[in-house]
Amino acid sequence: MRRKVTMKQFIYFFIIYFLLTLALFIVMNQLSSRTVESSLIHSSKNQMEYADEILDGIISEAALYGTRFVSDIDVRFYPQQRRELGNYDYQMKKNEILRRLEDILISSHVVESIGIYWPSDGTFITTSHDLLASQIYQKVQAKGWQTVGGSLYYFAKYPYIQTDAGAFPEPYIVGVQLKTDYLRSLLGKAVSDAASSNAFYVVNGKELWSSRKVDEQIAAAMPELIVEGLGDGIQDGEIRKFDYKSSEGDFYILAQYIAQIDTYLVTYTRMSDFLLPLDRNRQAFLLSIAAVVLLGLFVIQMFYRNFYRHVHLLRKKFQLVEQGNYNTRIPHKNDNEFSSLFNGFNHMMGEIQGLFASLETETELRRTAEFKQLQAQINPHFLYNSLFYIMSVAHSSPDAIIRMSKHLAEYYRYMTRLDTRPASLASELQLAEHYLAIMSLSKQIRYEIDLPPELADQPVKPLMIQPLVENAIQHGIEGRQGACEVSIQVRHDEEGGVVIAVSDDGKGLDPAEIQLLAERIERSEPPEGDRGIGLWNVSRRLKNTYGESSGLRFVANSRGGLSVLMTIASPTEGGG
Repeated sequence: MRRKVTMKQFIYFFIIYFLLTLALFIVMNQLSSRTVESSLIHSSKNQMEYADEILDGIISEAALYGTRFVSDIDVRFYPQQRRELGNYDYQMKKNEILRRLEDILISSHVVESIGIYWPSDGTFITTSHDLLASQIYQKVQAKGWQTVGGSLYYFAKYPYIQTDAGAFPEPYIVGVQLKTDYLRSLLGKAVSDAASSNAFYVVNGKELWSSRKVDEQIAAAMPELIVEGLGDGIQDGEIRKFDYKSSEGDFYILAQYIAQIDTYLVTYTRMSDFLLPLDRNRQAFLLSIAAVVLLGLFVIQMFYRNFYRHVHLLRKKFQLVEQGNYNTRIPHKNDNEFSSLFNGFNHMMGEIQGLFASLETETELRRTAEFKQLQAQINPHFLYNSLFYIMSVAHSSPDAIIRMSKHLAEYYRYMTRLDTRPASLASELQLAEHYLAIMSLSKQIRYEIDLPPELADQPVKPLMIQPLVENAIQHGIEGRQGACEVSIQVRHDEEGGVVIAVSDDGKGLDPAEIQLLAERIERSEPPEGDRGIGLWNVSRRLKNTYGESSGLRFVANSRGGLSVLMTIASPTEGGG
């Protein structure tokens, strides 16, 4: 009788443990699903915010062009000059205005066309090749953003305030048309690379702009779900989340309202694609539990002595998982009733690890997008100083303005298109040359660059040489009165690598200071303060990319200044 009672208690315990295990798995599965969904939504919001920042910059840029020409003196008094100038001078004035409009198209990658229209006599100056473009301007009644014929326009009007027509020159309209294809290309920055994710604009409450085909059911639900559902309750820039179920699966939809252009930026992602591994894992686990129960009830007496040992092991592994140890596994060799349970646990942990790996990849892509966004903020003081120089010589030296503007444009065009792919020595030295040319205009600096032709296409990580050139000017030349020379020389070293020497005739360093500087950049942690952080960063990047044999060396040169030698090891030596 006692034996039967003990067995009954064991069976009860087995049933209770089975229910607890099943409940624990369900809870873990729900937590895992919520974690994955929360991470995906957070990542999608970050991508939408990044795309919105770019779009906001485009909107501001177009509005700036419109305001610029509305307040332009030449444009404002152009009708009066038509009456006062001869045909030739009048045509030259018109060509000058058109050239200025076309210059904007050359420098901007977001503007499709710019036009200026005088309603009084129908005069129209535009960069557009559309013969019917003037009809769009004839229908303009108000300033601001408008969608016309599938294109986005910004219209600015002169005068700003309607008053007596005799008090102002003739009124006119300036229109800036954005590139629709470029606006669609921004949608790629608002979504992940998953095939089930997509983004589009909802324009005027019904018109959809997208670079890819939008799900038909979601497209049909947009007017009711987004526009009518939000109404006036959503603020500019606010992101709202919606859940949507269709025959294709469960989706989450994110909508952001852009008030300036009265447009919604919408993204959607099918959650089932990301939760499918968890669903499969749950099914496998349930099947394993069923197999264990059937086998346990059939042979419970045979494996009675080993039961508690397996239960203790399984409970211990679940505790490790709750503590965040997703690398844990249950090793087993015996083919018994617990094998399926252990295999299901190991399979579940493998699937969860795979999901976390996918999330890490998604996070890295977001960081890369943020890195590109931050490049637009590179060295603002350098830009301010260059602009102040242009202002100082605006009346005395137009040639200096042209040279400064050219080098400044080339410099920032290169900086803003940087990415994580290697550049070449030729392109990096061209960037350094633009920088030195800018500095030579304002600081009377002489420079020379020696690059052998065979090394021009040598790949190199971007922004390796530029910090050394800046350091030579800021801490070398500016520290010694009369110093004015900077040289950059590139050559092969004896081991087949490349040595880049950046030298100046500045104040230089004594041997003790050189030794101290070399020790500071070799440390694993960056130096305190701002001094030396640029050299330390270059040194770390060299060693991480090209191996420990690469790095920086400092030697005093014959001109009394300092030479910084950058060594880039060959691929076979450095492994980079």
